[in-house]
Amino acid sequence: MSVDILSKLSFAPMAGHKELMTARDNKGNTWVKGTIPPSLLNSSVILHVPTIHIVDYDVYVNKENRFVQLFKNVSSTGAELRGRYPLYYFKANAPVYYLNIKRGHINKLDVRINQPQQFIKQESANLVWNSLYYGLSAMAVVFNFILYLIFKDKRFMIYSFLQISLFLIFLYEDGMFYYFLGEEWVKPYFLLWNIAICAILSGVFSYYFLDLKNKVPNFRKIAFPVIGAIFCMVLIYIWTDIRLFRNLASVLFYLLPGICLYHAVKIFKEDVYARFLVLTFGFILLVGAFYTLGKFINSGFLSLFGINTFRFASALEIFGISFALIFKVKGLQEENEKYRNELNTYLQELEHHHRSVIVVGNGNEDRVQEQSKKGLTEELRIQYELTEREIEVLLCIWEGLTNQEIADKLFITVSTTKYHISNLYLKLDVKNRNQVQVLRNGILS
Repeated sequence: MSVDILSKLSFAPMAGHKELMTARDNKGNTWVKGTIPPSLLNSSVILHVPTIHIVDYDVYVNKENRFVQLFKNVSSTGAELRGRYPLYYFKANAPVYYLNIKRGHINKLDVRINQPQQFIKQESANLVWNSLYYGLSAMAVVFNFILYLIFKDKRFMIYSFLQISLFLIFLYEDGMFYYFLGEEWVKPYFLLWNIAICAILSGVFSYYFLDLKNKVPNFRKIAFPVIGAIFCMVLIYIWTDIRLFRNLASVLFYLLPGICLYHAVKIFKEDVYARFLVLTFGFILLVGAFYTLGKFINSGFLSLFGINTFRFASALEIFGISFALIFKVKGLQEENEKYRNELNTYLQELEHHHRSVIVVGNGNEDRVQEQSKKGLTEELRIQYELTEREIEVLLCIWEGLTNQEIADKLFITVSTTKYHISNLYLKLDVKNRNQVQVLRNGILS
């Protein structure tokens, strides 16, 4: 590349980066002019920009009074270099270098130049710390999925999907997609869609975690328009590439979780789970907002909220919310046991009253038994939240019928019968038919 071409560009200092200067060419590309530190001159170095949001750029260095383009991800011997971001290996014979970034205006840029040994040491440390978070996140997903299989509580499943979404965001931001799959898999729109899904899942999880259905009846009327607006802004930005819609989508990402956090603050004093949500989700929401602002605004304060700070906040949130979920399920089990004991006491009193009734004639006796049976099934339905079909299956089990006999009697398939029996075991807090019979004997004793 001729020096004359570069001399025609009008370079100006980059805001927040005194060591860098920027210019725009007639093709809309951004040129960056930088200087290699004197301590690294005449030695082999690796240049890289540690962000996955800038991967399509070329590097030019001075060789024999002529700026030549460097090969990407190739060592001096021609061997392939693998990194989380594009790597440029060269010998720094001259202090000035140029970057040709094939995109619009650049708000922030961090160009790092290190000797190979120093680069390897830093990358190894980063990968170790990142792997610790990945392991914690993966454990949280598996742990909550297992708890869902045990308790059948949708909050565990929603939280698992939320962690998967957040896990993919960090993988992308950390450059792991580039490291394992190559540049062709680095799709900015993938990250945008994933952030949108993560924001929606965080709102949905908060809704169920705080049981806002009864506390905020109009929540869904607010949530659905917000979700629709998020998808619309993302789609419009993808179609038009107008930055305004990307910024509007970024604001909407925090709106739904922010609404849930607002209601959590309102019930902070009387609801212990609201405190968990405010302290954990509130912290990660605040860090996430500062992290997003830091991408557009050059500020010493916002620079404190980098990807590692965001990762630390996410790790604290995983511990806090997982503990809160276990605590909540344990409380529900204790409450269910309390209702079960109260129901057993009531049914025993009902049976005692039934036996004390003297009925003349078989017709009257059958009518009283039928009324007692209806009262029993109605109490079971209310206290254990059983459906009509589950009550029918329960009565069949009490009669000692097999799965096939139950299916024939109720005109359903055997697999459907097993499904209802599985739900019964969960709601009655039993593990097998023997315990179901013990429950029946306890009621009738």
